Amino acid sequence: MHLFSDTKAMADIYWVGVLFGLLTGAFDNLGAVFQKKAINALPEGKKVTRGLLKNRLWLFGFFQTQVLTTIFFFVAQLMIGPTLTPALSGAGLIILAVGSLRILKERIRAPEMLGIFLMVAAIFCVAFSRLDIDVDSLLFLSETTFIIRVVVFTAIVTVGAVICTILRRSRQNIKGALYATDSGLMFALSNFWTAVFLGVFATVFSRTFVMGELFLFVCGAIMLPLSNYLGIFKMQKAYEVGNASKMKPTQQVPVQIAPIFYFFAIYMLPDPTGYSFPLDLVGIVLILASMYLLLRRQAILGKKKPTGPRG
Repeated sequence: MHLFSDTKAMADIYWVGVLFGLLTGAFDNLGAVFQKKAINALPEGKKVTRGLLKNRLWLFGFFQTQVLTTIFFFVAQLMIGPTLTPALSGAGLIILAVGSLRILKERIRAPEMLGIFLMVAAIFCVAFSRLDIDVDSLLFLSETTFIIRVVVFTAIVTVGAVICTILRRSRQNIKGALYATDSGLMFALSNFWTAVFLGVFATVFSRTFVMGELFLFVCGAIMLPLSNYLGIFKMQKAYEVGNASKMKPTQQVPVQIAPIFYFFAIYMLPDPTGYSFPLDLVGIVLILASMYLLLRRQAILGKKKPTGPRG
C-alpha cells in the first residue's frame, strides 16, 4: 500500500521508504540481541515468560523489536508496499551477526557465517525484484475469489505452524530452529494481513465498504494481534534453546519467502520487470541453502548437548 498516488511524489519518497525498511530490520535485530542477552542471564529452569517481564534489558529489546520496529514497518509498508519491506528489513541480519559476536560473545563458525551472508544475498535479490504492491490501486479486495485465496493462504501457514509444533516433540535436536520457523510463519502471516487490513481500512471507516471488505477488516483485526503475540512468544522460546545468530536467520526463511508467494499466487499480479521472477527464484534457493547451513549446525549441537545451557 502506498501513502502517495502521484508518480513523482512516489519516486521522491521511494528511498525514504527504503530507509524505513532498513531501520525496521536494524532495530528488530538489535532488539533481538538484547532480548537474547537477557534470556541468557536467566537461571536455569526459570520460566522465560515469567522471568523477563521485570527485566529492563529484555524490555528495552522488546521496545525496539515491537514498538520501534512496528512504527518503521507500517511507515515503510505505506511507502513501498508489503513485499519490499520484509526484504529490506532482513538486511538487519548484518547487525545481528555483529551483535552476536560483540555483545553475546557467541561463536559463529564459517558455515554459519556463510549461511547468514547467503540470507542477506537472498534478501537483496528479493528487494531488487521490485515486487511492489499498491494495495490502494487494487479493485478486487472484496471479490470472493480473492477472499478464498486469502483464507487458503492463512490456512496453509497455520498448518505449517501446527507441523512445527508436532515436530518439536520428536526432534529435540532442532527444537530451537522449529520454534524460530514457527515464529517466522506467524510474522509472515502478520505481514500479509497488515497489507490486507490497510487495504480495506479506509473504506470501512468511511462507511463505503461492501461485506467482503468488512469480513477482511474483522479478520485482520483478529489476526494481527494474535499472530504477533504468537510470533513473539515462539521467538523467545527459540532464544531459550538456541543462539540468536542462528535463530533469527531461521525465522527469516518464511518471512522472506511468503511475500513472493502471495505476490504471484494471492494477489496474482504480473511480473513487474520481466526479471523479477528469476531473481525471486534465486532468492528462494539462497534462502533454502542458508537454512540448511544453519539447521545443520543446530542439529549437530543438539545431538551433542540436548539439554545444554541457553545460548
